[in-house]
Amino acid sequence: MELSIKIKAILIIVVILGVSFGIFGVFYVLNLSRGISVGALSGDLHHLPLFIALEKDFHEEEGLDLDFEDILWFQNGNEEMGAFETRSLDVGYLGLAPAMAHKLNQLAPIKIVSGVNVNGSAIVVKSSSGINNISDLVGKNIGVPSLNNMQDFVLQIALANQNISITDINRTVLSVGNMENMLNTDEVDGFIAWEPFNAKAVDNIGAQILAESGEIWFNHPCCVIASSMNYLNTNPGDIKKIINAHIRALEYLSEPSNHDEVISISKKYTGITKNSTIELALSNIGYVYNYTEFMPQIETFYDNLTNLNSNIDSWSAGKKAFMEEFFDDTFISA
Repeated sequence: MELSIKIKAILIIVVILGVSFGIFGVFYVLNLSRGISVGALSGDLHHLPLFIALEKDFHEEEGLDLDFEDILWFQNGNEEMGAFETRSLDVGYLGLAPAMAHKLNQLAPIKIVSGVNVNGSAIVVKSSSGINNISDLVGKNIGVPSLNNMQDFVLQIALANQNISITDINRTVLSVGNMENMLNTDEVDGFIAWEPFNAKAVDNIGAQILAESGEIWFNHPCCVIASSMNYLNTNPGDIKKIINAHIRALEYLSEPSNHDEVISISKKYTGITKNSTIELALSNIGYVYNYTEFMPQIETFYDNLTNLNSNIDSWSAGKKAFMEEFFDDTFISA
């Protein structure tokens, strides 16, 4: 009888282990079949290097199975960060502002592995508005994508340079896709957005660029490539392939002989039909991968983000520790 009980116990253990292994095997196979998920912002010309890499099959040539159908398109960076936080996104092209804010507030499980661009935003007004300089913005209603994000900080810097307080204007949070129409119907007096939405307003409704963001804050950080920490730890080779494809796209973008094709690719991914709109937008964007060259600007943004937002706390271990936790330059320096 005692032996029988032992045998039964052993059989139960074997069954439990077998079932557990079976479930693990199913999840393992599902994980293998899922492939990499990559996010980007819809119609955002800052993400042109991704568009080029997809069109020229640079990912495939680097040994990574990734094409247009694999990209998850988001309306804004906060939405994309939500996907990272629900573990449904592996890699993403997005703005530094939402990435940093979510890292500080929600301990988002990401690291920044590459830069994408600097500059690339602008303050836009109607040509007939009578607004000819930054000082003329006093008392006006200005559309911003979000309060205290990168574009809003650029606006604040522009005002501060003229000894104007942010409280001297009214800010309205708008989707960048709605800003042109709101300006055209006089529901706002101006707006600040990323490209190509500024260039579109110039070409479509005859708006005027009051100031480009790079003129206000030279080489300010903007978009980056982020990776989930889980994917980074388990698939570092894939991250390297993505960065290699990104760098190849930047090289392709900078080659004058590729200019016409770059314009065509830009039009395809943004839905813009006019070459002049693309040309104007591209003239305002600096494409990069080595974000370490712009660390002073990135640290300035960290200071602004944590000092001006009562709902975003500084990293408990300090700014230096945060930068070490938030960034990983392994793949751009290897």
